[in-house]
Amino acid sequence: MHLHRLLAGTATILAAGTAIAGTGHQWGDFRWAPGGVPVTLDLSFQGGDTADIWRPYYKGSSVAAFEKWGENAQSPLTLNSTELPADDAAANACDPILGEVIVRADTYGSTGWVGVATIDADAEAFISWATAQINDSYFTPGSFYDTPAQREFVMCHEIGHTFGLGHLDTNFYNRNLGTCMDYSADPDGGGRYRSSNLDPGQADWNVLNSATMYGEGADDGGSGNPGRGGGKGRNKLGAFPPAQAELPGGRFGGIVGYDAEGRPNHYVRDLANGHRRVTYVLWARGYRPEGSRLR
Repeated sequence: MHLHRLLAGTATILAAGTAIAGTGHQWGDFRWAPGGVPVTLDLSFQGGDTADIWRPYYKGSSVAAFEKWGENAQSPLTLNSTELPADDAAANACDPILGEVIVRADTYGSTGWVGVATIDADAEAFISWATAQINDSYFTPGSFYDTPAQREFVMCHEIGHTFGLGHLDTNFYNRNLGTCMDYSADPDGGGRYRSSNLDPGQADWNVLNSATMYGEGADDGGSGNPGRGGGKGRNKLGAFPPAQAELPGGRFGGIVGYDAEGRPNHYVRDLANGHRRVTYVLWARGYRPEGSRLR
């Protein structure tokens, strides 16, 4: 089922107020469709001024996130891709499109963030649209992020969020867990980091194919097994994070969670008609945003 057709009917899938407990490192209970429903999802790439640098990390190469997530035999998603012409891509824009994922890499300036993933979810926790933004301002020559591995990791990571995946772990300096959904200061691994974090891992496929995401089986919020370093089994947040008004304020909304360095990296905004806009932020090395906890 294509998402443009699916979204119009999602309100009838579950009774109002139904809470589904997410599995493992699923992002809350968010997903594009009920378990077992075939999903075809459109991704659009907006390259901005640095399109030629980032395009191979998005699609069409051995390091491309689109192929990693969409062409793996374990992927429950069918992905289509288009590219927005440069003259249609306003400076730094990443305007959402209903039923689609927009991926944009551009020079956003000294924002403090390297990557931002945002989803809009309806009252039943179904995703309406998603965006993934990468700030090329932090990938300048000679910078900490100026490596092919960092580019490959952040593209895989932010796109993974748009499918409804959260973090397996948010400690940059411990042993890699073998998935791009695990924070790492050295994503290509080796030495004390060991495994590579450049690709989706088995933990990601297990969650994506679970009954609380896109797999077959009873859609009853099964408990799921905890993942190493961050998977929590049954999701403790219920169908949604707490209301924005109940949370400390931050740059992207109410603060829901923090990374291992005490920096707020998970935010929610309350919108009309029960919608929530939920954001994950990958902060630059050494940056301390407002709302950070003391270390």
